[in-house]
Amino acid sequence: MNMKIQSKASGSAIVLVISIMATLMVIVAVAAEYTTIINRNVSRSNTLGNAIGIADGCIDEAFAYWRQVSKTPSTQFPTTDDLDTIPLPAASHFPSVKNFSATRNNYVNGDTTTVQQYKVIAVNPQWNPMGNASVPTKQIGQGPDTVIYNYLASAYVTLPTLRGNVVAKVQRIFQKRQESPWNWAIFFNDPLEIHPGPIFHVTGWVHTNSNLYTGHDSLYFDDKVSYGGDWTIGFKPGDGQHSETPMSPHYDDTPAYDDAHEPFDISPSVFNTSDSNPNNDSYRELIELPNSSSSDPLATQRYYDQASINIEVQADNTVIFRNSNGTIMNASSSGKNLELYNMFKDAVTTNQSIQDNREQATMRVATLDVSKLVNWTLSTPTWDSDKFNGVVYMYDSSASANGVGNKRGIRIKNGSYIPNGGLTLASNNPVYVQGDFNTGATGTNVPSNVNGSYSDPAVTPDPQAASYERQPCSIVADAVNVLSNAWLDANSTAGLGSRIASNTTINAAIISGIVPSGTSNGNYSGGAENFPRFLEDWSSATLTYYGSMVELYKSQQNIGTWGKSNVYSPPTREWFFDTNFRRDTPPGSPLVFTYKKGKWALAR
Repeated sequence: MNMKIQSKASGSAIVLVISIMATLMVIVAVAAEYTTIINRNVSRSNTLGNAIGIADGCIDEAFAYWRQVSKTPSTQFPTTDDLDTIPLPAASHFPSVKNFSATRNNYVNGDTTTVQQYKVIAVNPQWNPMGNASVPTKQIGQGPDTVIYNYLASAYVTLPTLRGNVVAKVQRIFQKRQESPWNWAIFFNDPLEIHPGPIFHVTGWVHTNSNLYTGHDSLYFDDKVSYGGDWTIGFKPGDGQHSETPMSPHYDDTPAYDDAHEPFDISPSVFNTSDSNPNNDSYRELIELPNSSSSDPLATQRYYDQASINIEVQADNTVIFRNSNGTIMNASSSGKNLELYNMFKDAVTTNQSIQDNREQATMRVATLDVSKLVNWTLSTPTWDSDKFNGVVYMYDSSASANGVGNKRGIRIKNGSYIPNGGLTLASNNPVYVQGDFNTGATGTNVPSNVNGSYSDPAVTPDPQAASYERQPCSIVADAVNVLSNAWLDANSTAGLGSRIASNTTINAAIISGIVPSGTSNGNYSGGAENFPRFLEDWSSATLTYYGSMVELYKSQQNIGTWGKSNVYSPPTREWFFDTNFRRDTPPGSPLVFTYKKGKWALAR
């Protein structure tokens, strides 16, 4: 009896073991299948990530090509046809990808070509394709002169995986943005140095296409900062004037600090100093006279061509007035030419002289008196846009081109009241701005001239009389010098103690050149804090400045360096970006072009 029970128990144990082993085998099989699925999914995910990375690399190559084509004068706004020869990605750029291949053809499902549909096409603001021969439809942006041109770049990448292939269909929007340089408080094409003494707030955007140098904690950036090179907390090589220990500036939270590393262009920017064309050497062409013997890629932005009137002062002080077509205007002219001549003939005075101690020379100046340009009996003087667009180009043709020899300059004065529409004075000579400008009043009648202490940038001083609305104005020159309300020509040859400045307010944008640090004997450029130059003792006076400062070239005629004795003492600087420029720009403004990568997406 006992033997039977034992046999039965042993049989049950075998069945139990077999059942457990079967269960374990199922579990192992399920685990193995699960692991295989996980491995396949991980492999597929990793491969998809690799495909996206390859596509992004291809998109970056496409962006470089598109940007270069867009910078070419003949294809500033390229069509799809202009971009259809984009070089295909090379296998050498992706050495880890076996059997790499690429085509511009549209994607075909199942095709194992590594990169398909590699192209950049022009699209409208809704990102729909334009005709192959059409430029993109303009997208109007915020602010004056802001226009966006959209392009769609694509790269569809196919890679093999454990089972089948994965496809990453990457698309990205490229944007060429056209906007005014007056959107920036400070915009430099060359290295930008800012080394203030007292506290100095920059209340608008700051950008340099080159390197940025800041070395003082008295500097405050109150808005975004960008640069095409590097930002150094220190001093530019060649600057022999600063030996102190550099300190970091202050800047607020994002977006105050923007590491863009993206140079901006004032298009066209294709320059060549070695070819036979004298009209494409540098951005200084903007203030030069065109050479009619060669083509002119800057014709639409050259101030000489934009101006309604060109005023030439010759060696014997004869004044020649020309209209925008180059026709000489005089008392024998008729129609609009006669009206324009009569408007300006009494506003120009020649053969005056001032001592410029920075140049260590006597400058012969010709003066434009703004108060004589309009009919002041009108309650609201306005330029007659039918005959005058607000742009004056004035120059002394006897000036030496290299700053050595004949020293010539242009002065603008009595410009406290500017008619509606604004005013731009441009010259290839240095320009001297004397007294309150674009303020609606002079002296203590301007509110900002009464206050002599630095204001909280959040509570800015009022830079114009209560009854006046400041107009969009700009001064464009080889160099821009500010002479205060107290300036007297007769005192210019006296010592600094006889050239005492008084509080003065300037409301105008500036395009000017600089003398770079290290040009000679360890000179300092003067930095952005001395971008407008001075010739007086401002130690007890304030310069209130509302505007935008743009540097695009090196000075050629006003080349005296910063730091000489008996030149000036710096003012208290109440300097502010004029936000009105984002609503209304000065007459004849140039345009800045930026190239951006926009929205990124994986297509279905």
